[in-house]
Amino acid sequence: LVSIPLVIGQKWEVILAGIECGLWITIGYISQAMALQSIPSGKCAFICSLTVVVVPLMGKFFFGKELKPINLVSAVIALAGVGVLEGMISWQEIMGIHPAMAEPTTAATAVTALASSTLTEANAGPVGALAKTLGVGKGDLLALGQPIGFGLSFMRIEHYVEKFKDVKNRVLTISASECIAVGLCSLAWVLYDYHGTLPDFGYMVEYHRLIAIAWTGIMTTVVAIYFEGLALQTASATDAAITFASEPVWASLFGAWLLREKLNVNTYVGGSIILVACLLGAIADLPGFKKSEEDTGEVIDVDSTPEP
Repeated sequence: LVSIPLVIGQKWEVILAGIECGLWITIGYISQAMALQSIPSGKCAFICSLTVVVVPLMGKFFFGKELKPINLVSAVIALAGVGVLEGMISWQEIMGIHPAMAEPTTAATAVTALASSTLTEANAGPVGALAKTLGVGKGDLLALGQPIGFGLSFMRIEHYVEKFKDVKNRVLTISASECIAVGLCSLAWVLYDYHGTLPDFGYMVEYHRLIAIAWTGIMTTVVAIYFEGLALQTASATDAAITFASEPVWASLFGAWLLREKLNVNTYVGGSIILVACLLGAIADLPGFKKSEEDTGEVIDVDSTPEP
């Protein structure tokens, strides 16, 4: 609703471009929501971070974009950092540090939770059948829609921001259209789940819930997408994907600050690795670094050199 006034009077081509980008984002959100029904949030976040690898590869093979080795290295480093931060890779085990005692019940619970996201989850439906054929969990397969959906949204936003560079307010229009598309798709999903009727939202008419809805709807969605569009005026989709991989770092820091959540060794080490990847990707775009790459790739025409 907040985004609708922002598209009034704007060009239809720009609005449709934003709606397309919003549909790609919706695919990522739907995949995420469905995957979280059967796999842990840490595993889902790790699969989502594959965006840093998917974006440069899709750009190379589907859109003919240049694949810079340093961007690929940054993507792999960021992916490793997310793995450490989310507990998929144990820093203590890598360093040979083992806990003094481990409760059998805790270990059994962890094994059971891990097994639930593998072959046992691949059951009914075409997605389940495909997951069973591939030997992976249904939730794992659904979660792969995140890097594809979010990754394609980065690439299409970058494309349209450049395409409509002469159109006034193009970034704001595209961002607002994205939010409208996501909102309409979400409403359609709710209507489908409730057989065409809206559920009772009476319990949400309390000031603290309304504030939470306003914050997540306006600040963390509309404003965040708008700044994403601003960044993609100069940054590439690959750079945006690498920065996107740092989301768990900021979530951990704000969780420690606002919710008093405790940070462990994996959080510090994984967060540091991700930030190093972001810095490496940023350094690759500096004029001095680009110039040095061009200098090392300079070819001298021997035939044109003067004879002594």
